[in-house]
Amino acid sequence: MKYPWILRDYSWLKFNSRVLFEATDPFNPVLERLKFLSIVTSNLEEFFMIRVAVLKRQWQNPSLVAEVEDPETVLKTILKEVRNMIQDQYHIFDKVRQELQKHSIHILIEDTQCIAYQEKLQQVFEHTLFPLLTPLSVSQTHPFPTLQSGKLYMVIELSPPANHPLSEKPSLSFLELPITPFGRFYEIETNVFLPIENIVKMFLPLLYPGYTIKQCGIIRITRDADYEHQVDGALDLISSVEQNIKHFHKREVVKLEISEGLSSKIVKTLCSHLHLPEDFVLAIPHPLNLKDLMGIYQSCQREDLKLKPLSPLLPAPLTRSKNIFSLLAKEDILLFHPYQSYDPVLWLLEAAAHDPDVIAIKQTLYRTSSQSEIIRYLTLAAENGKYVSVVDELTARFDEQRNITWARHLQDAGAHVTYGIAHLKTHAKALLIVRKEKGEIRRYVHLATGNYNEATAKLYSDFSFFTTNPEICDDINQLFNLLTGFSLPQSWKKIAVAPLTLRQRFLSLIQREIRHARAGLRAHIRAKMNSLSDDQIIAALYEASQAGVTIELIVRGICCLIPGIKGFSENITVKSIIGRYLEHSRIYYFYNNGEEEYYLASADWMKRNLDRRIEVLFPIENKTLQHMIQTIFDLQMQDSANSWILESNGSYKAPGVRESSHRDSFEEIYTFLQQFSRPSRNKTFPFILKHEAKDG
Repeated sequence: MKYPWILRDYSWLKFNSRVLFEATDPFNPVLERLKFLSIVTSNLEEFFMIRVAVLKRQWQNPSLVAEVEDPETVLKTILKEVRNMIQDQYHIFDKVRQELQKHSIHILIEDTQCIAYQEKLQQVFEHTLFPLLTPLSVSQTHPFPTLQSGKLYMVIELSPPANHPLSEKPSLSFLELPITPFGRFYEIETNVFLPIENIVKMFLPLLYPGYTIKQCGIIRITRDADYEHQVDGALDLISSVEQNIKHFHKREVVKLEISEGLSSKIVKTLCSHLHLPEDFVLAIPHPLNLKDLMGIYQSCQREDLKLKPLSPLLPAPLTRSKNIFSLLAKEDILLFHPYQSYDPVLWLLEAAAHDPDVIAIKQTLYRTSSQSEIIRYLTLAAENGKYVSVVDELTARFDEQRNITWARHLQDAGAHVTYGIAHLKTHAKALLIVRKEKGEIRRYVHLATGNYNEATAKLYSDFSFFTTNPEICDDINQLFNLLTGFSLPQSWKKIAVAPLTLRQRFLSLIQREIRHARAGLRAHIRAKMNSLSDDQIIAALYEASQAGVTIELIVRGICCLIPGIKGFSENITVKSIIGRYLEHSRIYYFYNNGEEEYYLASADWMKRNLDRRIEVLFPIENKTLQHMIQTIFDLQMQDSANSWILESNGSYKAPGVRESSHRDSFEEIYTFLQQFSRPSRNKTFPFILKHEAKDG
C-alpha cells in the first residue's frame, strides 16, 4: 500500500520558511529578526551542500540508486522554491533594516550611503584591507582560480590601457574578500555597519591602476559536502577524513550565487569553468550571504532590541550538596537545557578529573565546542593518571577538522581515543565514570539528547540525565565495550541501541499501543523530535491511528507523515515549534494501559538514525522526572505563540499575530522549572573537589 507522504526535501523547505517567518514577526525584537535572517541563509547553505548535492549527483548519474523517483523534477522544484524564498528573505531584510534605522542602527548597503565616510574608509582600506587582498587575474599564464566553497569573491571585468607594457592583458580578475579582524561588516561608527565589499569597490582603482573597471560583482559558490569514507582502520579513517577536507576545494559545485546585474557573459564563463548548469545559478540582491548578519547581531550592544535572556536555573539539590558523587548516588537528576544550566555536566567531569577515587572516564564525542571545557577536563583526567577512553566521531559533518585536532590532543595527554564502528556514526551521547567507594566500584552515568557542547547547550533545548541505576550503568558499560572492543552484548537491560535493537523497540512499542486500542483500551503515543521521515515508523503510526491510538507529535523540522486524513491518520496531530531556542530534544512516551513509559533518546525517527548510526534510547522511570517531562510536553502542546500546525493537505498553519492571550511555551517552561530550581550564579565549581568531606 502506498501511504500519504510529503517528500523530505519539500518538507525541509517548509521548515526553513517557518524559520524565515520569525524574521517577520513583530513579537520578536528587531535584532532577533535579523538573527533569523542569518539562520535562514545558514540553513540553506547546508541544505545545498548535502541534500541538493545528493540529488544533483543522482540526476547526472542515472546508474546511482536514487532516493526519489525523479531527481530532476525534485531539483527543479527545489530551485524554484529557493528563489522565491530568497526573494522573500531580501524583502524582509529591507523591512528589518528600516526598523533598525528607527533605533539608530544602520546597515549601509548602497554605494551612495558610503560616500560620506570616504576619508575614513580609505584609511580602513589602505591599512587593513589592502594588505589582505590579492588580485587573481585570468590570462594565458594565469589559470582560472580555484574558488573556495562559502567564500565571497569580487569578480571584476577589466579593460587594460592601450599602452599596456605586458603582452598578457587580462580582462577578468578575482578578489577573495578577506577574513578581517572585524568580520564581514565594518562598524564605521557606533551601530553603523557596512559590508567590506563596499569599501573594496570604492577603492578598486588603487588595486588596478591604469585599468578601466567595466563592471564588478560578488559571487559565492557552494560545493558538494556529502561523501563517504572508505577505510580499513583508524589511521585510514583519519587519513580519509583529512584527505576529504584537503580536497574539498575540488568537489563538485552545487550552487553559484551572483550579485544581481552581473553580465550574462561573465555568468556563462563562470558556469563553464565550474562545470555547473545555469539552472543552479542564483541571482541575489546585495549583499550576498546574509549569514554574516549574525556578526552584527553579536556585536550590537542593544540588549533592549534582543530577547531578554532567561537566567539558567539549577535544581535545588545541586545548590545544596557538597559532593556531586554523593548527590548522584542518592537520586537521579534530570536537567532541561538551556532553561537549566549546563554547568553540572562540566562540574561532574571536573570533579572526576580531580577526584583521586575516580579510576576511569569513558565518553562519546560528536560535536564539541571550539573552546571545549569538556576536552580540558578529559585532558586533565588523563594527565592525572586516570584511564580516559573517548569515542570521537571524526565524521560529524562540518566538524571533522576540529574532531581530529581534539583527538590528537587527547592522545597526547594519554587518553585512549577510538573512532567508533566503520560506516556507523557514533551519535549517542554517553558518559561513564568509574569510582572506588568503600572498597567497591560504583559507576556514574550521564546520558543526553544533545551533544557535549557547552556553547550550543545555551541555544538548543536538550535533556541531561544523571543516574547510578545499576542496570543502566551495566548497559552503558556494554555500550562502550561494543564501541571500543566490538563486544556484542547478549541483551540490553534498559536501553535500546541503534542499529541493533532501536528500530524494533520503537516498532514493538507502537504495536503494543495498537493491540491495546484494538482491545478497546485507551492507547496514546507522544513523541518529540527534530525530524520524522522513516517509512516503517510512519507506516506503523498510520496503522496505530486507524486502530484508534491517539498520537501527538512535535516535529521541529522535516515531517513526511501527513496527519488528519479522515479514516487514515485522523488520530494524529503534528506541530512544529520555532522560536527562542532550537528544539533539539527527543521524547518518546507510550501510555501502555496505564503503566506509562517515558524515554529520551539521541535519535530522531529517521532512517539514518535507526540504521546508520550508533544511537541510544533510555528510559526515565523516576515518577518525579516523568512528571517533569510530561509537563514540558504539555506546555509545548498548549503553545500557541510559536506553534505551526501541520494540516491534512500538507501545509502548515502559522501561529498568526501573537497576542497577550497566546501561550508561549518557552516562557511557561521556564516558569515551571523555577518552582523547584534556583538561579545558577556559580561561576566556579560549587563542590569540594580534593579530599572532600563526605556528605552525611
